[in-house]
Amino acid sequence: LGNPERAAPTLHVAGTNGKGSTAAMMAAMLAADGRRVGLYTSPHLVSFRERIAIAGVPIEEQAVVDGVQRIRATLGSTLDLTCFEVMTLLAWLAFADARVDVVVLEAGLGGRLDATNIVTPEVAVITNIGFDHEEYLGHDLASIAREKAGIIKAGIPVVSGATGEAATIIADAAAAAGSACELVGRDFALTPSTDGTLEFRSRAGTIGSLALGLGGAHQRSNAALAVRALELAPALTPPPSAVAAGLATVSWPGRLQVVRREPLVLLDGAHNAAGIDALVSEVRTLAAGRRVRVLFGVMRDKGWQGMLRALGEVATEIVLTRPRQPRSAPPESLLAAVSCAVRTADDPVEAYRSLVAESLAGDVVVI
Repeated sequence: LGNPERAAPTLHVAGTNGKGSTAAMMAAMLAADGRRVGLYTSPHLVSFRERIAIAGVPIEEQAVVDGVQRIRATLGSTLDLTCFEVMTLLAWLAFADARVDVVVLEAGLGGRLDATNIVTPEVAVITNIGFDHEEYLGHDLASIAREKAGIIKAGIPVVSGATGEAATIIADAAAAAGSACELVGRDFALTPSTDGTLEFRSRAGTIGSLALGLGGAHQRSNAALAVRALELAPALTPPPSAVAAGLATVSWPGRLQVVRREPLVLLDGAHNAAGIDALVSEVRTLAAGRRVRVLFGVMRDKGWQGMLRALGEVATEIVLTRPRQPRSAPPESLLAAVSCAVRTADDPVEAYRSLVAESLAGDVVVI
Protein backbone atom coordinates (compact mmCIF):
# COMPACT_ATOMS: atom_id res chain seq x y z
CA LEU A 1 0.00 0.00 0.00
CA GLY A 2 3.03 2.31 -0.19
CA ASN A 3 3.88 2.28 3.53
CA PRO A 4 1.33 4.86 4.73
CA GLU A 5 2.45 4.09 8.32
CA ARG A 6 5.61 6.09 7.59
CA ALA A 7 3.81 9.20 6.35
CA ALA A 8 3.90 11.07 9.67
CA PRO A 9 5.75 10.87 13.00
CA THR A 10 3.92 8.57 15.41
CA LEU A 11 3.36 8.23 19.15
CA HIS A 12 2.57 4.60 20.03
CA VAL A 13 0.48 3.76 23.12
CA ALA A 14 0.05 0.33 24.73
CA GLY A 15 -0.95 -0.83 28.23
CA THR A 16 -3.89 -2.41 30.04
CA ASN A 17 -5.97 0.62 31.08
CA GLY A 18 -5.77 4.31 30.21
CA LYS A 19 -4.50 3.89 26.64
CA GLY A 20 -7.39 5.80 25.08
CA SER A 21 -7.35 8.58 27.66
CA THR A 22 -3.58 9.03 27.32
CA ALA A 23 -3.82 9.04 23.53
CA ALA A 24 -6.68 11.55 23.63
CA MET A 25 -4.69 13.87 25.91
CA MET A 26 -1.65 13.77 23.63
CA ALA A 27 -3.87 14.51 20.64
CA ALA A 28 -5.54 17.40 22.48
CA MET A 29 -2.22 19.01 23.45
CA LEU A 30 -0.84 18.63 19.92
CA ALA A 31 -4.05 20.10 18.47
CA ALA A 32 -3.81 23.03 20.88
CA ASP A 33 -0.33 23.62 19.44
CA GLY A 34 -1.82 23.86 15.95
CA ARG A 35 -0.90 20.35 14.77
CA ARG A 36 -3.15 18.32 12.49
CA VAL A 37 -3.49 15.06 14.39
CA GLY A 38 -4.54 11.59 13.27
CA LEU A 39 -5.90 9.61 16.25
CA TYR A 40 -6.44 5.84 16.06
CA THR A 41 -8.18 4.21 19.03
CA SER A 42 -10.36 1.22 19.87
CA PRO A 43 -12.97 0.10 20.62
CA HIS A 44 -15.65 2.62 19.69
CA LEU A 45 -18.66 3.54 21.83
CA VAL A 46 -21.35 4.33 19.27
CA SER A 47 -19.95 4.48 15.75
CA PHE A 48 -17.04 2.72 14.08
CA ARG A 49 -16.04 6.14 12.74
CA GLU A 50 -14.80 7.13 16.21
CA ARG A 51 -11.78 4.84 15.82
CA ILE A 52 -10.17 6.99 13.12
CA ALA A 53 -10.24 10.72 13.79
CA ILE A 54 -8.50 13.47 11.82
CA ALA A 55 -8.17 16.87 13.49
CA GLY A 56 -10.77 15.76 16.02
CA VAL A 57 -13.35 14.72 13.40
CA PRO A 58 -14.32 11.04 12.97
CA ILE A 59 -13.70 9.58 9.53
CA GLU A 60 -16.59 9.93 7.10
CA GLU A 61 -18.65 6.84 6.28
CA GLN A 62 -17.86 7.14 2.57
CA ALA A 63 -14.13 7.33 3.35
CA VAL A 64 -14.45 4.02 5.24
CA VAL A 65 -16.18 2.40 2.25
CA ASP A 66 -13.67 3.82 -0.24
CA GLY A 67 -10.69 2.89 1.92
CA VAL A 68 -11.77 -0.71 2.42
CA GLN A 69 -12.46 -1.08 -1.30
CA ARG A 70 -8.97 0.28 -2.00
CA ILE A 71 -7.40 -2.23 0.39
CA ARG A 72 -9.34 -5.09 -1.19
CA ALA A 73 -8.45 -3.98 -4.72
CA THR A 74 -4.76 -3.68 -3.82
CA LEU A 75 -4.34 -6.86 -1.82
CA GLY A 76 -6.86 -9.08 -3.57
CA SER A 77 -6.97 -12.55 -2.04
CA THR A 78 -3.23 -12.71 -1.35
CA LEU A 79 -3.51 -11.92 2.35
CA ASP A 80 -5.93 -13.24 4.95
CA LEU A 81 -6.35 -10.20 7.18
CA THR A 82 -8.22 -9.88 10.45
CA CYS A 83 -10.84 -7.18 10.91
CA PHE A 84 -8.48 -5.19 13.15
CA GLU A 85 -5.67 -5.40 10.59
CA VAL A 86 -7.96 -3.96 7.93
CA MET A 87 -9.03 -1.18 10.33
CA THR A 88 -5.38 -0.36 11.04
CA LEU A 89 -4.52 -0.19 7.33
CA LEU A 90 -7.59 1.97 6.78
CA ALA A 91 -6.42 4.39 9.49
CA TRP A 92 -2.95 4.74 8.04
CA LEU A 93 -4.32 5.32 4.55
CA ALA A 94 -6.73 7.95 5.85
CA PHE A 95 -3.99 9.73 7.82
CA ALA A 96 -1.61 9.69 4.84
CA ASP A 97 -4.30 11.02 2.50
CA ALA A 98 -5.15 13.79 4.99
CA ARG A 99 -1.46 14.71 5.36
CA VAL A 100 -1.66 14.80 9.15
CA ASP A 101 1.31 16.26 11.03
CA VAL A 102 1.41 13.47 13.62
CA VAL A 103 -0.31 10.17 14.36
CA VAL A 104 -1.29 9.05 17.87
CA LEU A 105 -1.66 5.30 17.62
CA GLU A 106 -3.28 3.06 20.24
CA ALA A 107 -2.40 -0.62 20.21
CA GLY A 108 -5.41 -2.89 20.01
CA LEU A 109 -4.37 -5.87 22.12
CA GLY A 110 -1.03 -6.49 23.80
CA GLY A 111 1.79 -4.96 21.80
CA ARG A 112 4.39 -7.40 20.54
CA LEU A 113 2.10 -9.02 17.96
CA ASP A 114 -0.38 -6.17 17.57
CA ALA A 115 -1.14 -4.94 14.05
CA THR A 116 0.00 -1.43 15.01
CA ASN A 117 3.47 -2.63 15.98
CA ILE A 118 5.13 -2.18 12.59
CA VAL A 119 5.75 1.53 13.30
CA THR A 120 8.95 3.04 14.62
CA PRO A 121 7.50 5.78 16.85
CA GLU A 122 9.00 8.92 18.29
CA VAL A 123 8.13 7.65 21.79
CA ALA A 124 6.65 4.39 23.10
CA VAL A 125 4.06 4.81 25.88
CA ILE A 126 3.04 1.87 28.10
CA THR A 127 0.35 3.05 30.49
CA ASN A 128 0.06 0.32 33.14
CA ILE A 129 -0.07 -3.45 33.42
CA GLY A 130 -3.05 -5.41 34.75
CA PHE A 131 -5.06 -8.52 34.01
CA ASP A 132 -7.04 -8.51 30.77
CA HIS A 133 -7.09 -10.69 27.64
CA GLU A 134 -5.20 -13.37 29.58
CA GLU A 135 -6.09 -16.02 26.99
CA TYR A 136 -3.85 -14.16 24.54
CA LEU A 137 -1.31 -12.34 26.72
CA GLY A 138 -0.64 -14.77 29.57
CA HIS A 139 -2.02 -15.50 33.01
CA ASP A 140 0.52 -13.57 35.09
CA LEU A 141 1.57 -9.93 35.12
CA ALA A 142 5.11 -10.73 34.01
CA SER A 143 3.89 -12.41 30.82
CA ILE A 144 1.47 -9.56 30.11
CA ALA A 145 4.22 -6.98 30.71
CA ARG A 146 6.51 -8.72 28.23
CA GLU A 147 3.79 -8.60 25.57
CA LYS A 148 3.16 -4.87 26.17
CA ALA A 149 6.92 -4.19 26.16
CA GLY A 150 6.98 -5.57 22.63
CA ILE A 151 6.28 -2.07 21.29
CA ILE A 152 9.72 -0.89 22.48
CA LYS A 153 12.08 -0.17 19.57
CA ALA A 154 15.85 0.28 19.55
CA GLY A 155 16.88 3.72 20.76
CA ILE A 156 13.29 5.01 21.07
CA PRO A 157 12.38 6.63 24.44
CA VAL A 158 9.88 4.79 26.65
CA VAL A 159 7.54 6.20 29.31
CA SER A 160 5.41 3.96 31.48
CA GLY A 161 2.91 3.96 34.31
CA ALA A 162 3.69 0.37 35.26
CA THR A 163 4.68 -0.52 38.81
CA GLY A 164 6.42 -3.37 40.62
CA GLU A 165 7.55 -6.39 38.64
CA ALA A 166 5.92 -5.10 35.46
CA ALA A 167 7.91 -1.86 35.64
CA THR A 168 11.13 -3.84 36.04
CA ILE A 169 10.33 -5.98 32.99
CA ILE A 170 9.59 -2.90 30.88
CA ALA A 171 12.76 -1.15 32.07
CA ASP A 172 14.83 -4.26 31.29
CA ALA A 173 13.31 -4.50 27.81
CA ALA A 174 14.11 -0.84 27.20
CA ALA A 175 17.68 -1.32 28.42
CA ALA A 176 18.11 -4.31 26.10
CA ALA A 177 16.96 -2.13 23.20
CA GLY A 178 19.24 0.73 24.19
CA SER A 179 16.21 2.91 24.95
CA ALA A 180 15.83 5.37 27.82
CA CYS A 181 12.94 4.45 30.11
CA GLU A 182 11.13 6.79 32.50
CA LEU A 183 8.43 5.86 35.01
CA VAL A 184 5.54 7.87 36.44
CA GLY A 185 6.22 8.81 40.05
CA ARG A 186 9.93 8.13 39.83
CA ASP A 187 11.04 10.36 36.95
CA PHE A 188 8.04 12.63 36.39
CA ALA A 189 4.63 13.26 37.95
CA LEU A 190 1.48 15.36 37.88
CA THR A 191 0.52 16.30 41.44
CA PRO A 192 -2.00 18.60 43.17
CA SER A 193 -0.85 22.06 44.20
CA THR A 194 -2.02 23.96 47.26
CA ASP A 195 -4.17 26.25 45.09
CA GLY A 196 -6.22 23.32 43.75
CA THR A 197 -4.52 23.18 40.36
CA LEU A 198 -2.08 20.53 39.18
CA GLU A 199 1.66 20.75 38.61
CA PHE A 200 3.74 18.66 36.22
CA ARG A 201 7.38 18.02 37.06
CA SER A 202 10.05 16.28 35.01
CA ARG A 203 13.72 16.63 34.15
CA ALA A 204 12.68 19.23 31.59
CA GLY A 205 11.24 21.50 34.29
CA THR A 206 7.87 22.37 35.82
CA ILE A 207 4.53 23.32 34.31
CA GLY A 208 2.04 24.68 36.82
CA SER A 209 -1.59 25.82 37.02
CA LEU A 210 -2.89 22.80 35.11
CA ALA A 211 -6.41 21.35 35.14
CA LEU A 212 -7.71 18.06 33.77
CA GLY A 213 -10.83 17.77 31.63
CA LEU A 214 -11.14 14.08 32.50
CA GLY A 215 -12.45 13.06 35.93
CA GLY A 216 -10.73 10.67 38.32
CA ALA A 217 -7.45 10.71 40.22
CA HIS A 218 -6.14 7.91 37.99
CA GLN A 219 -6.17 10.33 35.05
CA ARG A 220 -3.28 12.22 36.63
CA SER A 221 -0.98 9.32 35.80
CA ASN A 222 -2.29 9.17 32.24
CA ALA A 223 -1.84 12.93 31.84
CA ALA A 224 1.70 12.75 33.20
CA LEU A 225 2.54 10.07 30.63
CA ALA A 226 1.04 12.17 27.85
CA VAL A 227 2.98 15.32 28.77
CA ARG A 228 6.30 13.53 29.28
CA ALA A 229 5.95 11.57 26.04
CA LEU A 230 5.61 14.84 24.13
CA GLU A 231 8.58 16.32 25.99
CA LEU A 232 10.69 13.37 24.81
CA ALA A 233 9.71 14.00 21.16
CA PRO A 234 11.51 17.33 20.57
CA ALA A 235 9.97 17.96 17.15
CA LEU A 236 6.49 17.59 18.64
CA THR A 237 6.84 19.19 22.11
CA PRO A 238 4.05 21.76 22.65
CA PRO A 239 4.61 24.93 24.69
CA PRO A 240 3.22 25.07 28.25
CA SER A 241 0.20 27.05 27.06
CA ALA A 242 -0.80 24.24 24.67
CA VAL A 243 -0.18 21.64 27.37
CA ALA A 244 -2.55 23.52 29.68
CA ALA A 245 -5.20 24.07 27.00
CA GLY A 246 -5.12 20.47 25.79
CA LEU A 247 -5.36 18.89 29.24
CA ALA A 248 -8.17 21.24 30.30
CA THR A 249 -10.35 20.71 27.24
CA VAL A 250 -9.76 17.05 26.35
CA SER A 251 -12.90 14.96 26.02
CA TRP A 252 -12.96 11.17 26.14
CA PRO A 253 -16.50 9.78 26.62
CA GLY A 254 -17.26 6.69 28.65
CA ARG A 255 -14.61 7.33 31.27
CA LEU A 256 -16.28 8.44 34.51
CA GLN A 257 -18.55 10.51 32.26
CA VAL A 258 -21.34 12.49 33.92
CA VAL A 259 -24.45 12.16 31.75
CA ARG A 260 -27.01 13.48 34.25
CA ARG A 261 -26.91 15.49 37.50
CA GLU A 262 -30.12 14.56 39.40
CA PRO A 263 -29.71 11.76 40.05
CA LEU A 264 -25.99 11.82 39.34
CA VAL A 265 -25.48 9.32 36.51
CA LEU A 266 -21.96 8.13 35.72
CA LEU A 267 -21.11 6.18 32.58
CA ASP A 268 -17.89 4.17 32.72
CA GLY A 269 -16.46 1.51 30.42
CA ALA A 270 -14.28 -0.24 33.01
CA HIS A 271 -14.02 -3.88 31.90
CA ASN A 272 -11.28 -5.47 34.00
CA ALA A 273 -10.27 -5.63 37.66
CA ALA A 274 -7.94 -2.63 37.62
CA GLY A 275 -10.48 -0.48 35.79
CA ILE A 276 -13.25 -1.40 38.23
CA ASP A 277 -10.96 -0.70 41.21
CA ALA A 278 -10.28 2.81 39.87
CA LEU A 279 -14.01 3.33 39.29
CA VAL A 280 -14.93 2.13 42.80
CA SER A 281 -12.34 4.46 44.34
CA GLU A 282 -13.85 7.44 42.53
CA VAL A 283 -17.46 6.44 43.30
CA ARG A 284 -16.61 6.10 46.99
CA THR A 285 -15.45 9.72 46.98
CA LEU A 286 -18.21 11.09 44.75
CA ALA A 287 -21.04 9.33 46.57
CA ALA A 288 -19.93 10.40 50.06
CA GLY A 289 -22.63 8.41 51.86
CA ARG A 290 -25.32 8.69 49.20
CA ARG A 291 -27.18 5.66 47.83
CA VAL A 292 -25.31 4.04 44.92
CA ARG A 293 -27.19 1.98 42.36
CA VAL A 294 -25.23 0.10 39.70
CA LEU A 295 -26.33 -1.16 36.28
CA PHE A 296 -23.84 -3.84 35.22
CA GLY A 297 -23.37 -5.95 32.11
CA VAL A 298 -20.27 -7.85 31.04
CA MET A 299 -18.78 -10.22 28.50
CA ARG A 300 -18.74 -13.77 29.81
CA ASP A 301 -14.96 -14.16 29.28
CA LYS A 302 -14.10 -11.25 31.60
CA GLY A 303 -13.24 -11.59 35.29
CA TRP A 304 -16.70 -10.49 36.39
CA GLN A 305 -16.62 -12.22 39.79
CA GLY A 306 -13.93 -9.85 41.06
CA MET A 307 -15.56 -6.86 39.39
CA LEU A 308 -18.88 -7.51 41.12
CA ARG A 309 -17.20 -8.09 44.48
CA ALA A 310 -15.49 -4.69 44.18
CA LEU A 311 -18.68 -2.92 43.07
CA GLY A 312 -20.54 -4.52 45.97
CA GLU A 313 -18.31 -2.55 48.36
CA VAL A 314 -19.93 0.73 47.27
CA ALA A 315 -23.29 -0.31 45.82
CA THR A 316 -26.61 -0.29 47.64
CA GLU A 317 -28.12 -2.25 44.77
CA ILE A 318 -26.82 -3.86 41.57
CA VAL A 319 -29.04 -4.43 38.54
CA LEU A 320 -27.58 -7.09 36.24
CA THR A 321 -28.34 -6.81 32.55
CA ARG A 322 -27.06 -8.16 29.26
CA PRO A 323 -25.18 -6.03 26.72
CA ARG A 324 -26.35 -6.51 23.15
CA GLN A 325 -23.33 -8.57 22.17
CA PRO A 326 -23.03 -12.30 21.41
CA ARG A 327 -20.24 -12.65 24.02
CA SER A 328 -22.27 -11.16 26.85
CA ALA A 329 -22.98 -13.10 30.04
CA PRO A 330 -26.62 -13.90 30.92
CA PRO A 331 -27.62 -11.80 33.97
CA GLU A 332 -28.79 -14.89 35.87
CA SER A 333 -25.30 -16.40 35.69
CA LEU A 334 -23.83 -13.43 37.59
CA LEU A 335 -26.16 -13.47 40.60
CA ALA A 336 -23.97 -15.56 42.90
CA ALA A 337 -21.13 -13.00 42.73
CA VAL A 338 -23.25 -10.15 44.13
CA SER A 339 -23.21 -9.49 47.88
CA CYS A 340 -25.73 -6.61 48.05
CA ALA A 341 -29.34 -6.25 46.88
CA VAL A 342 -29.60 -7.50 43.32
CA ARG A 343 -32.06 -8.04 40.49
CA THR A 344 -31.86 -8.83 36.79
CA ALA A 345 -33.14 -7.06 33.69
CA ASP A 346 -33.00 -8.45 30.17
CA ASP A 347 -33.01 -5.17 28.26
CA PRO A 348 -30.25 -2.67 29.17
CA VAL A 349 -32.09 0.39 27.85
CA GLU A 350 -35.27 -0.37 29.77
CA ALA A 351 -33.16 -1.21 32.84
CA TYR A 352 -31.48 2.19 32.62
CA ARG A 353 -34.75 4.07 32.25
CA SER A 354 -36.42 2.36 35.18
CA LEU A 355 -33.32 2.68 37.38
CA VAL A 356 -33.17 6.44 36.83
CA ALA A 357 -36.94 6.81 37.27
CA GLU A 358 -36.79 4.95 40.61
CA SER A 359 -33.83 6.97 41.91
CA LEU A 360 -34.01 10.04 44.14
CA ALA A 361 -32.30 13.28 43.13
CA GLY A 362 -29.51 12.65 45.61
CA ASP A 363 -28.74 9.11 44.45
CA VAL A 364 -25.74 8.06 42.37
CA VAL A 365 -26.38 5.76 39.42
CA VAL A 366 -23.34 4.04 37.93
CA ILE A 367 -23.62 2.44 34.49
